[in-house]
Amino acid sequence: MSGAIKLDETARKMMDGALQRGVKDVRVGATRSRNVSVTWRTGRVDKIQESSRLGVSLALYIDGRYTTCTTNDLRPEAIDRFLDSSVALCRAMTPDPYRVMPDPSLYAGREERELGLFDPAIADVRPQQRKDFAAAMEAAALAKAGDKAIQAETACEDEEGELFQLHSNGFEGTRRSSYFGAWATVSLQDAGDKRPEGDYDVASRKRAELPTAELVGTKAAEYGLLRMGTTKVPTAKMTMILENRAVGRLLGYLLAAASGRALQQKQSFLDGMIGKSFGSGEFDLLDDPFLAGGFGSRLFDGEGISAKPLPIFEKGVFRNFYVDVYYGKKLELPPTTGGRSNLVLAPGTKSLDELVAGVSQGILVRGFIGGNSNSTTGDFSTGIYGTRIENGALTQPIAEMNVAGNHKDFWQRLAEVGNDPWPYSSLRVPSLVFDGVQFSGE
Repeated sequence: MSGAIKLDETARKMMDGALQRGVKDVRVGATRSRNVSVTWRTGRVDKIQESSRLGVSLALYIDGRYTTCTTNDLRPEAIDRFLDSSVALCRAMTPDPYRVMPDPSLYAGREERELGLFDPAIADVRPQQRKDFAAAMEAAALAKAGDKAIQAETACEDEEGELFQLHSNGFEGTRRSSYFGAWATVSLQDAGDKRPEGDYDVASRKRAELPTAELVGTKAAEYGLLRMGTTKVPTAKMTMILENRAVGRLLGYLLAAASGRALQQKQSFLDGMIGKSFGSGEFDLLDDPFLAGGFGSRLFDGEGISAKPLPIFEKGVFRNFYVDVYYGKKLELPPTTGGRSNLVLAPGTKSLDELVAGVSQGILVRGFIGGNSNSTTGDFSTGIYGTRIENGALTQPIAEMNVAGNHKDFWQRLAEVGNDPWPYSSLRVPSLVFDGVQFSGE
């Protein structure tokens, strides 16, 4: 990806123009990206999309007032108009004493290391290769589903992006990244009017590390077949194994309470828990911005704060909130970072099959349907689907059941951790085993 407009020159021009107009401080982010995707259905291309974006965002600070503005019109005359209107808007805002620039000390100690975020091979991807990959996923999915298949839909995409970030109080940083992704969805014919679906999606920073089209299509069909003939089981407390790719839902519910905003708004059940036991001793969760090839990997965050590993839970003990500059000032807490990078849950030693073999009665939860979670009280409830476990073996597919609980109790029930971290996400979390979980069914 290349362009006549240089991001660093554009950012400097924007910053200089803002300062000349009386702005006290300014943060500038100049970005460029290109995305190409192909969707395939019923043996042919369903849709091809290509988009390119070039834009600049400003965060302006004037006499205690603050605003953010963005533009993608970078013609010289348009830049002048944009700066004039942005500064006028900022001056019209109500003062907020908590809106301040990041302290330059937060920029110090930035690591200089290669994170493996960009693959030059993205320049070699040709349109026919995308089509061939999507077609191969469909063929594999339909072959695996056999006469149960109604339809398969597949897609693949690749994207590259650049960022140049500049602050008037001394920060400067760049980032370049690539992304390769693919997914397949299969619709199946079940008894009556049931149309279960299976899906599988993968992603990688490097093209050569993306799984084969045949694997993606086959996995999508396998997950669909696992939802054939579902039923309910009686309401009971039993063991739950949460499959690795499904953990993100409940983990996201939990971490909604770990934000500085939730803490300041008195909407966090983690308030007062720093340094105290919250989960079981198996619960080790680290925010790791330096994970090689990670989708959340970075050397600095959106405010320029130098990245560093941030323990969230250590052997069940809660260690840190995600606190940005704004809420840090409101809470009188030192900023950590405003948003997560890669979440890594320390793996155990057992495979998913071994975890299943150790359960006498339970449910392997493969996914969730709907649901809600209250970040103030910790109560949550969500629909689930998966497979019943009886005497260490997977037996009956189940659906139309709910799991409910409270996070303050639920994470204490974490009994075992698998050795299979999900590799296609910024959530590098393995399958988890929870004892005594409340399921509602028949």
